[in-house]
Amino acid sequence: MDTHAYPGRGLSLSQLIFALNEELKRVAYSPISTLDAVSQLDRDASIALATIREWRNSFVRFNRIPADILSLIATNLSSQADRFHAASVSRRWRGVLLNRGTLWSQLFLIKGEEYASTLLGRAKGSLLDIITHQDAPLGTTSLILPHAQQIRYLEFIGNPWQDVVTFSEANSGQLPLLRTLKIIDPDLYRSRFPQDIVTAASPPLFRGSVDLEEFVIRSGRFSSLSCFLFPNLTTFEISSGQENRCSASHLLDFLKGSPTLQTVDVKILIAIEPRSVPQETIVVLPNVKTFSLHVADSYVKRIYDVAACISCPVAKSTSLTHDTYEYHMSPRMEVLTTPVLWNTILHQYTASPIEGVKLEMNYSEDKAIYCYLAFRSSDTTVVDLDFEVASTRLDEADLHMTRTEMWWMVFGQALKTIQYRPLLSHVKRLHIENRAALWGADEMLCAAEQVPILFSLLGPLDELTISGCDLHMFIDAFMDCPRLRNSKPIVFPHIETLVILYPLIEIDETECLEAIVELAKLQHSLGIPFGCVKIRLWTLFPAGMAGELGRWVNAVDCGEEDDV
Repeated sequence: MDTHAYPGRGLSLSQLIFALNEELKRVAYSPISTLDAVSQLDRDASIALATIREWRNSFVRFNRIPADILSLIATNLSSQADRFHAASVSRRWRGVLLNRGTLWSQLFLIKGEEYASTLLGRAKGSLLDIITHQDAPLGTTSLILPHAQQIRYLEFIGNPWQDVVTFSEANSGQLPLLRTLKIIDPDLYRSRFPQDIVTAASPPLFRGSVDLEEFVIRSGRFSSLSCFLFPNLTTFEISSGQENRCSASHLLDFLKGSPTLQTVDVKILIAIEPRSVPQETIVVLPNVKTFSLHVADSYVKRIYDVAACISCPVAKSTSLTHDTYEYHMSPRMEVLTTPVLWNTILHQYTASPIEGVKLEMNYSEDKAIYCYLAFRSSDTTVVDLDFEVASTRLDEADLHMTRTEMWWMVFGQALKTIQYRPLLSHVKRLHIENRAALWGADEMLCAAEQVPILFSLLGPLDELTISGCDLHMFIDAFMDCPRLRNSKPIVFPHIETLVILYPLIEIDETECLEAIVELAKLQHSLGIPFGCVKIRLWTLFPAGMAGELGRWVNAVDCGEEDDV
């Protein structure tokens, strides 16, 4: 059909279609029609029909979505597969979505070369998020290299370390837009470091990534840290394996070389080399807001030695966690840091006095013992100290001490840890929680001996909370049948509010509550009465007991529901 001679200008669409149909008939029945002419008409008709269908589809509601809204919808789809499906909804959707390069900028190289090539074409000049894998076809990496300066996010999953080194060297380290680097060893519990990169790389790997903000590494040994230097890092996370001892000095050197850090999360699942902890060295991290150090080591004290080498003066949240196994526990173990060292650490991680202390003992299916100490300063800074003992399911005969002895030893040492006068001088709120089963006096004695010492060091308290505890540790001297040896009345400091929540009571509740009344009477006689006593029990409060208690305190709040 001669489109230039066709008199279709100014006609309506229906008239044009009628004319096209007549032209088809004329050519079809013309004795001089050629195969080429008929083929051309077929193509013209197909184009016209496609145009009509596209025009008709434009009236469908989902095709009337504005392009900017459509792009926003695709951006919030949960997976890349959903974006591929969205691009197949209609020609308009496909045209809009394929023109937005940022929708296709995340590449999983394990999906192969054709996939990677397609997405690189769609992404155009957008910043790239590259996730490579040990099983990715070899050719995919070569496709990425010409686009290296577009890479914003780079993650290696299970790649041999030589792949990491090769990628770094292929780009001469020049990744100016790289902001996140993650290296995930496929076997976190076995070192896969080739011997030639155990020591510091020269030059360092990814040395051109001077503006890297987030670095995550999960691998077998800390030795890899000596291969990296990122002066403008803000987030650092590292997890080690269990096969070799790690060097604390390598960790400290890396932290020292990243003074802009704001978040630090270190998990050491292997023992710390004793000689690697430098003496009288403090690495100051002036911008860190969140600091976490988790160490699994049979020798507990080293986590505190490492923590004492670091100072985060503006941190709002600090967590020091040590875990071990039941078979490592022995009667002579020092499972928590000494008060002097702990006080030193607190000064390096808080800028304001400690006003609140919480001690919690609990357990779970995989943890035979979970001890949690939390210190909150007046500016809401929180420092947590966690000690966890993993359950081994061994028979107690195979352990150095019974689980009961372990529990009370840890609880007693936790009480001792907070007994340091400079720390306690500003404490206004103390919370003690111990979800222990009821055991005999011998097991409890090591903890009970620390209670009167602790309270003798405390100043006036706004609130003391005793939750889930065996009350013998606190009021045994007032019982008709004391269970602890040499029980003497504990003199509490002035306490505005005493809260007792669901105590573990082995004896008659009435006798226990009568002992609390005697305690309140003693405090009153000493001129330091409790301002308010709140008690919650698992059962009904004995009739008349609130009135008896009210004679010696300013206010009494007794009930069954946990509304405190």
